[in-house]
Amino acid sequence: MENKLRSEAEQQAHEHSCKLLLNCYIRELALEKENDIRINPNKLTYAVAFPASGVTVTGQLSYYSAMGEHEYLSMESGGEAVHYRDLVRWITSELIGDGEQGASSDQHGMLKSTVQMKSSLELENVHPLSENTNRVEVACARDFAQKVDNSVGNLTLYIGQAASLDIHDYRTSEQSLLYGHPFHPFPKNSKGFSEQDVRKYSPELRTSFQLCYIAVRQDVYVQEWVDDEAVMDLQELLRSHVQPILKEKSEMYGLLPVHPWQYAYLSRLTEIQHYFQDEKLILLGTAGPPVYPTSSVRTVYVPEWNCNIKLSLNMQITNMIRTNSAEQMRRTLDASRYVRQHDCFGAEPNTHIAYETGVATCAFDDEELTSLFTIAYRPIEFDPANTYVLSSLVETPLPGMRSRLMTMLGGGRINAERWLDRYLAYSLLPIVRAAGEKGIHFEAHLQNTLVTLKDGMPVDFIVRDLEGVSVDEELIREQDRGASDLLFYPRENAWARTSYYFIVNHLGSLIHALARDVNVPEEHYWKQVREVLEGELERTGNAYVQHLLTTDAFLAKQNLVSCLRGISQTPVYVPVNNPMKRIGSEVRGSRGIQG
Repeated sequence: MENKLRSEAEQQAHEHSCKLLLNCYIRELALEKENDIRINPNKLTYAVAFPASGVTVTGQLSYYSAMGEHEYLSMESGGEAVHYRDLVRWITSELIGDGEQGASSDQHGMLKSTVQMKSSLELENVHPLSENTNRVEVACARDFAQKVDNSVGNLTLYIGQAASLDIHDYRTSEQSLLYGHPFHPFPKNSKGFSEQDVRKYSPELRTSFQLCYIAVRQDVYVQEWVDDEAVMDLQELLRSHVQPILKEKSEMYGLLPVHPWQYAYLSRLTEIQHYFQDEKLILLGTAGPPVYPTSSVRTVYVPEWNCNIKLSLNMQITNMIRTNSAEQMRRTLDASRYVRQHDCFGAEPNTHIAYETGVATCAFDDEELTSLFTIAYRPIEFDPANTYVLSSLVETPLPGMRSRLMTMLGGGRINAERWLDRYLAYSLLPIVRAAGEKGIHFEAHLQNTLVTLKDGMPVDFIVRDLEGVSVDEELIREQDRGASDLLFYPRENAWARTSYYFIVNHLGSLIHALARDVNVPEEHYWKQVREVLEGELERTGNAYVQHLLTTDAFLAKQNLVSCLRGISQTPVYVPVNNPMKRIGSEVRGSRGIQG
C-alpha cells in the first residue's frame, strides 16, 4: 500500500509540474511564438509545437482559463504521455539560442512590447524588457532542470504526507500551501535543504521546532523599532535559558533568534570565527517556545509571543536566496512608518496591515555577512483562530478536487458571488483607494494577504510584508520628503506593482479557483469585478480604476524565462490580456446592436 500511495503522489506531482511548465511557457511566449501555440477554448483542445526539438504536445483541457491557468486532462506527444523532464528539455531547447540543443539565436529574440497601456495615466513601457535575445546558457539550463527536479521531489513528499490534512486556523493555513505559485516553473524548490532538512523544516509537513539564539555584544548588536511600544525584550523572555550561560555579562548582550539550519551554517563560517573567539558572538543553542514555519519557509509563527519572525536563510526558496539585506530592511521599516503616519486604511474598518515593527542584526563591515543574521518582527494583531492565508484557500488538497475555499462555502455559484462581492469591498476597493488618494501601493499577492472569516464570509482583509510597499513620488507631501528614497517610485512603476500583484497574481488565481469549481468561465467573475469597479469610478473618478477597466493588458512576470536566463532578481514581464476590457467591449457592442 505504501508503494502504491507513493506512486500516486509521484504521479500527481508530475502532472502538476507538467501543468506549471506548460502554462508558464504558453503565457510567457504566446506572442513571440504565436504560430507554435494553439488553444481552442470551445473544443478544449491545445497544441504546442517545439520546433527546435521537432515535437508537438497535444491534448485536452479540463478547464480553459482566460488568465492562462489552464487545467489539463491529457498531455502527450507522438502518442505517448509527456514527462515533465521532456518539457524541461524541449522548453530549454527553444530558448537556449546556441550550443548543443540546436536552436538558433535569431529565431528566439526577446519578446518586444506590443502593448501600450493607454489610459489617463499613460502607463506605457513600464516593463523592463530589453532588446537582448532570449538566449539561455547551458549552465543555466542545467541548474534550471535541477531545480525543477528538486521541486517535484518535494511536492511528491508533501502530497504523499500532507494532502489529507485540513486547515482550520491561521497556523494550519500557513502550513498548507502544498503547490505554491501557479506560474512558477519550480515553486517548491528548496535547494540547500537536504532530504532530512526538508522533513524537519518544511511548513507543508506541519513541522514545528525551537529556534536557536546568538548573544551579540552590544558594540556589535543593532536593533531598530518603529516605536518604543513595539520593542520585544528577548532577554526577559528567555532569561531562564540565557542567565546560566552569560551570567553577570547578560546586560552586555542582545539576542538574535536564528533558524536552526542557519545557526548550523553560521557556526561554521570562517569569516566570523574571531567574533566567537573574542566573545562578541556567543552561541546559546536551542531555546524558547515552539515555532511553526509559515508558507515562506523562513518566516516562523510564534504563538506564545503572538508574532511572526522573518528570519534569514542562506538558501534558495523557489529561485531566491532568502536573506534579509540592509536595503530590504530599510524599506520595510520606512514603509511601516510611512503607512502608519498616513493612516493608510483609516477609513476602511475591515482592511488592515500586518506591520513589521522591528529589525535586529549584527553591525559587520561586510553587508552580505550582516544579511545572514538580520531578522524582522511582525506582531499578530488579527484573530488567529479564524484568519487564513489566501494562497492556501485557493489551492486544492489534491489535483482535481475543489479549492479549500469552495469547500468551506459548500459550493455553488451564488455562494461564490456573495463571497467575492464582500471580499472585493474589503480588498480591491481599499487598495485602489490607497493608490489613488495617498499614492501608497502594496505587493498584495496571494501569499502576502490574509482574510478573517465568520460563518465562511470575509470580515477582515489583511496585507503583510511591507518591504514591497512603493509610494507614488508625485503624491508625496513636502513634509514627507525626508522619508526614505527607497519608497518613492514614478507613478507608472508603483502602479505596475499593484496591478501585477493584486490583479494578475491575486485576483487572477482567486477567480480561477471560484470559476473552475462551479464550472463557469472566469469572465463570469471578472464581470462582477468590473461592475464593482464601475461603481467606484462613478463615485470617485479614480484614475487607477479607470485604467483597470480600459487597459488592453496587464503585465505579468516571466518567471520561467527569468529563471532560465538567471535574472530572477530583475525579471522581465509579458502582457496578459485584461478580461474586464473585453467584457466592457462586449457589453458596449451588444448595446449598440440593440440600439
